[in-house]
Amino acid sequence: MKLRIILMAGGSVIGLAGAGALSWAAVVALAPWLGLAESGALVGGVLIAAGGLAIWNATRPAVPLEDEFAGVTAAATNTMTYIRDDTLDALTGMSLNVVGNMVSKRPLLTLVGVGVAAYAVTRAPNTSAGIVDRMLSRLI
Repeated sequence: MKLRIILMAGGSVIGLAGAGALSWAAVVALAPWLGLAESGALVGGVLIAAGGLAIWNATRPAVPLEDEFAGVTAAATNTMTYIRDDTLDALTGMSLNVVGNMVSKRPLLTLVGVGVAAYAVTRAPNTSAGIVDRMLSRLI
């Protein structure tokens, strides 16, 4: 494991040194025609533009956010239709309409809240009932 980390760090440093050497070689190669300052500015501008394009392309969502969250909302709503209203009322003290409203308003927050509640109940069932009750009441 340590060897892999050392090799990754060394590869990153060597790669950066290689990129720097290629950049400097491009500046030196263009210097007779443009001058040293202009060729440095040109190479730097091209590298900044390429880096900005790469960052922009990497941070764009592959799926529009509305489509991504629509799947979460649909899954939560489908799950809620299979739970009987009296079971949900006995577990949380909330009716099915309240939970459906909660899911439609805040699907991700509801999903995270249920996940945290499930984790809390699993880790400490005796002390988490009050915490889960307060958390669910705040989601409404």
